[in-house]
Amino acid sequence: MAKSIYKLLILLMAGALAFSGCTKNFEKINTDPTAAPIVAPSILLTRGLIFTSGGEYEAWRANLIYCSPMIQQTSSLSLTYVGDKYLYNDDYSGAAFNSFYPNATKILSTLMNQTAGDATQKNYNAIAKIARVIVLQRLTDLYGDVPYSQADKAYPDLVFLPAYDHQDAIYTGLATELEQAAAAIDVSGSVAGDISGYGGTASQWKKLAYSVMLRIGMRLSKKSDPTAAKQWVQKAIAGGVFTANEDAFYIQHAPGDYDNPNSHVIGTYSNARGETNKANQGIKLSKFFVDMLKTKADPRLRIISELPKADSTPGGDDTPANQKGLPNGYDNSSDPVYGIGSTGDANIAHYSQPKQVIVQPNSPNIFMTYSEVQLMKAEAAARGWIAGDPVQFFISGVKSGIWQWSLYSTSIVYNDVAATAYATAQSAAVASGALAAKLEAINTQYYITTFLNGYEAYANWRRSGYPVLTPVNYKNNETNGQIPRRLRYPRSDYDVNRTNIEAANAIQGPDVFMTPVWWDKP
Repeated sequence: MAKSIYKLLILLMAGALAFSGCTKNFEKINTDPTAAPIVAPSILLTRGLIFTSGGEYEAWRANLIYCSPMIQQTSSLSLTYVGDKYLYNDDYSGAAFNSFYPNATKILSTLMNQTAGDATQKNYNAIAKIARVIVLQRLTDLYGDVPYSQADKAYPDLVFLPAYDHQDAIYTGLATELEQAAAAIDVSGSVAGDISGYGGTASQWKKLAYSVMLRIGMRLSKKSDPTAAKQWVQKAIAGGVFTANEDAFYIQHAPGDYDNPNSHVIGTYSNARGETNKANQGIKLSKFFVDMLKTKADPRLRIISELPKADSTPGGDDTPANQKGLPNGYDNSSDPVYGIGSTGDANIAHYSQPKQVIVQPNSPNIFMTYSEVQLMKAEAAARGWIAGDPVQFFISGVKSGIWQWSLYSTSIVYNDVAATAYATAQSAAVASGALAAKLEAINTQYYITTFLNGYEAYANWRRSGYPVLTPVNYKNNETNGQIPRRLRYPRSDYDVNRTNIEAANAIQGPDVFMTPVWWDKP
């Protein structure tokens, strides 16, 4: 018996020694020497802004396949371009959801968590919060009720199946976050890693916070009770929104591994998708959009539109009178009116495309401009929510909407005399019309100034109803010939988070194109 106990003790001692050997330097042995336990805030900010700008995947599907053609800024004959035909494709409809959540919002949330409570990093924290609000507003505007309060909580909170918040709560939360971020920013400071046009200048980010708050307030104006809209608009103006052209928020891209996502789809430079250069399915400017700019003698038509050369490289015909928009809702079937179809595919080259000088790899991706801010102020003044002359806000906004294209290329030279004459002529309805006429003039210009930012153009069209569009009625469409009011949730989220999606559908309404989001319901 004693001998057996002795053997057992020897075995236990050997095991203890072995365990001690295994655990010695355990942390050192099991730590990847090439991985940083905490990533520098500047690196997280750079990466977060890259994903805020987005990639070719969602730019092609959400912005250029759905949003822009749905509101008839662009057009295409290809059946894969379902936006102006109101057809459903899960991969395209869910692209923004599937891309922005695991990338932009997650990285920006990581930066917010890492810098929380650190007074030396408060500008990083505030800037990350502002950028994340921009992404989340884009998502809720597209889909309605989406994950917000529990989004990006998988680490460290282990929330893997986030609830879908009601858009009412989301909008209140986003506006509050902007207020908090603006209050926290040290305007005398700066940050590294900021690849936007602000270059790390904190005071510019504070202006952006209040300008996005203004956008949030105006988005709520469609509700039957405009109290919240008016309050947020007034708070934004008091805080300090954009005051000059140069305040525009954009992300400047580099002509290397990461180029402008819109340009990568539309442009014809090396390695781009080149969707303007495909024989029968390229992205073209729509007939509605081109005709509108022609009728108004809008100087931007020459800036943004051209009839392509044979190879679609820069230098096509930009004579305004020669521009020809492609009608929405057509495919490659024969159509004798427009010469489109199996016998006229070559004619696609004779339709206007986005001018190639504005879709280069290093073109800026613009999120918000002084033009938008001034036009929103014009509407707020027309509604009596803020002081000031809506006509002067309008003229300033229209002029800035022309100026902003000079950000794309030094070859685009802003002509202030011509811009002033055009803006003044367009302001007649704002000066003497009824409120409806004022709103139509203001929001039609907003529609023009947000070209290439289909996300915002689509959201503001749904809010304002302007310009007035005539829907198409393409065969087998999903909406009975009506322009969709939202995009549908990705099927992949039903596979993993069905309970929370169905709870959202029970409140918001069926997950279909024609279910309006909360702020779209009067």
